[in-house]
Amino acid sequence: MATEQKNAIVLTPTAADRDPVKYNRRRRTTEVTLAIAVPVVLLVILQIGADQEWWSRIFYPSVTDVVRELRSMFVERDFAYDLWVTIRRLMLGYIFGSLVGLLFGFVLGLNRLTRKALEPLLNALYTVPKIALLSPLLIAFGFYDKPIVVLIAITVFFFVWVPTQSAVMSVQASFREAATVFGVNRWQMFRHVMLPATLPSIFVTLRVAISVAILTVIGVEFVFAPQARGLGYIINDARSTLSSRVAWAGILIASVLGVTFTWIVRIAERLLLPWNKEDQGSKD
Repeated sequence: MATEQKNAIVLTPTAADRDPVKYNRRRRTTEVTLAIAVPVVLLVILQIGADQEWWSRIFYPSVTDVVRELRSMFVERDFAYDLWVTIRRLMLGYIFGSLVGLLFGFVLGLNRLTRKALEPLLNALYTVPKIALLSPLLIAFGFYDKPIVVLIAITVFFFVWVPTQSAVMSVQASFREAATVFGVNRWQMFRHVMLPATLPSIFVTLRVAISVAILTVIGVEFVFAPQARGLGYIINDARSTLSSRVAWAGILIASVLGVTFTWIVRIAERLLLPWNKEDQGSKD
């Protein structure tokens, strides 16, 4: 008589199961420590390398040299105003481009005929180098900040529109079918089904778009900076004066801008999407 042997799977409780509050606190502390420690270690290595003359401080100044130059720029050269000019251009273009990109993403994602009518044209415009649009924008909008803002908005628009449309089209049909069973109208379908389902992807898109906006505004200010103002102009002008410290100070501020605005978008995501946990697919 044959006997059937059953294999039992025994799961051992992990630290997260035994004390989730303590585990999450310890994990968060570790993550913050690593996020701070890695750039600090890099800066220390750069400082040591410059002090030990592993490379020329004329071209690659030490961290302390850059910090001193940055302090001098704020005190003596009104660098704060240049920074404000860049941030103003950046935010105007980013906000306008994101809003229009979200609108087109939802409209084209939800309406097949509109998508078929506009998508070929938008794809053609997407391939045009955005910096090439600066000349006609200067002719159309004048030689002040408006062409820069419009160019940033156009660039951000494409980076927001494409992923948003893809996110809308990727919403599971079962979600919409379930809502239809309950007799929801179009607004309710959008408010309670489509929007919550696409918001996680949209915030990822917005984080990418703010980085692209920073790259765009600094790049455009290399070429055209009204009244010789802006972070990009400062970095590019350092080339003509062979002032590497000014250039590296500007690069440092650009990286700080990127981290700051990305952090702001992440905070907004956590406030608006408390159910969307980060690193869902990762393992410790």
